[in-house]
Amino acid sequence: MSLVVTPLSPALGAEISGVDLRQNLSPETIAAIVDAWHSHLVILFRDQSLSEEDQMRFAEYFGVLQRRNRPPEARNESAIINHPETTMLVSNIRENGKLIGSLPDGEMHFHSDQCYNEKPAKGTFLYAIEIPSEGGDTLFLNMYDAYETLPSALKAQVDGRKALNAYLYDSTTRENNGQKLDLSLHPHYLQPIVRTHPETQRKALYVNRLMTLSVEDVNEMESNALLEQIFAHIEQEQFIYTHKWLVGDLVLWDNRCTLHARTDFSDKERRLLRRVVVGGDRAF
Repeated sequence: MSLVVTPLSPALGAEISGVDLRQNLSPETIAAIVDAWHSHLVILFRDQSLSEEDQMRFAEYFGVLQRRNRPPEARNESAIINHPETTMLVSNIRENGKLIGSLPDGEMHFHSDQCYNEKPAKGTFLYAIEIPSEGGDTLFLNMYDAYETLPSALKAQVDGRKALNAYLYDSTTRENNGQKLDLSLHPHYLQPIVRTHPETQRKALYVNRLMTLSVEDVNEMESNALLEQIFAHIEQEQFIYTHKWLVGDLVLWDNRCTLHARTDFSDKERRLLRRVVVGGDRAF
C-alpha cells in the first residue's frame, strides 16, 4: 500500500489515504501510520467499510483493547454489537423507547477518554455509521501546543501538580458531571496537570473542562480560578481542528496529548458511531 499523509489543519490532524483497513497491514504500513499519529495526534481514514471485527483488528495494532466498565443500567445495547465487552455505540437512536448506545444527545465538553482511571486510554478509534445532516462535529485540541504556549506564570503554577478527574457515566457537560457526582460511587483519579508522552517525550497539559474537577491541595476558590484560566487558554481556536463527519470515516486520536468535544445537533436526526479504545499506562 502507498500511504499519502495530508494535514487537516495548522493545529493538528492528518488524513491518511491509500490504505484499506479491512486488510491485514504489513509492519511497514503500521509503522508509517504510527509515525503519522505521533506527528499529527489525530488521524482520519475516509471511505472505509468496516465491520466491528475490522475496527478491532486495526485498533489492536496499537495495543490491547480496553474492556468496558459499564454500570448495569447502561448494558441494554443493540444486537449489532458483537463484542460489548470492548465495543461501544455512540448514538441517539432509540429502539422500543430505549437507547441503543451511550452519549446520545447534544453538546459534549472537552475531555480525554478515561482520564479518571489510574491507567487512562491511549487511543480511541471512532467509526461513523450514520451522521446527521449538520452538527455533531468533533473538535480536537492540541495539548502539546496548549502547554508550550502557556504563560510562564501559569506554567509555574501547574508544573508538578495534580488534579482530580472524575466522571458520572453519560454526563456531557461540566455542570452535569460536577454537580451530580458522588466520588464514593463513580470513578476518579488524581492525574498530573502536565504529563509526558511516553513515546514522543513531549509535555502536554492533561486537564479538561468536563472531567477535571479540582486541583490537589488548593482551596476550592483558588482551584476553580486556576482551572478556569487553563480552560480559557487551551480552548482557543488556534489549538483546535473541527472534524465534520462523513459516513465511512474512521478517526483515531491520542488521548495522551489531545482533548475532544462535540457540537450540538438535532435530536430529530439519527447519529450512530462505533467506538473501541486501546488501554494505556499510568500518566507521568
